Amino acid sequence: MRSCIGESIKLAIFMFLCVLLLIHTVTYKRTLHLFEIIFIGMMVWITTHSVSSILIENLELISVSQDLEEFWLHVLTRLILYPLITVLFIDLFIRIQSKLFRILIFVGNVITMMLLELLVFHFGVLISHQYSMWM
Repeated sequence: MRSCIGESIKLAIFMFLCVLLLIHTVTYKRTLHLFEIIFIGMMVWITTHSVSSILIENLELISVSQDLEEFWLHVLTRLILYPLITVLFIDLFIRIQSKLFRILIFVGNVITMMLLELLVFHFGVLISHQYSMWM
C-alpha cells in the first residue's frame, strides 16, 4: 500500500513546477506574441495528447496509473508543463542569434522533455508495458 504523503509530495512538486514556470512565462518580457504562445501551447498539447493516446490506447505500451492524484499529474504534465517548457525554449531560441547556442537550446529542450518523461515513469504516473524511451 502506498503512502498518502508520498502521493501528495509528487503532486505538490509538479504543481510547484507548473506554477513556477507559469509565473516566469507571465512576468518576463517575451519576444513572442500572446497568440503565438497560445498557438504553440495548443500544438504541443495536441501532439503530446495524440502520441500519448496512441501509446496508451492503441498500442498498449503505456498505461496511466489508477490513482486519482497520479492521473492529475499526468494531466498537469501533458496540458500545462510540456507546453510551458516548449514555449520557454522557443522564446529563448528566438532571442539567441548564435547558431551553436541555438543547436544547444534545441538539444536542451529535447533532453529536458526526455528527463521529465523519465521522471513521470519513475514516479509511477505512467506504467511501462514493453516501452522504451528509444522508441
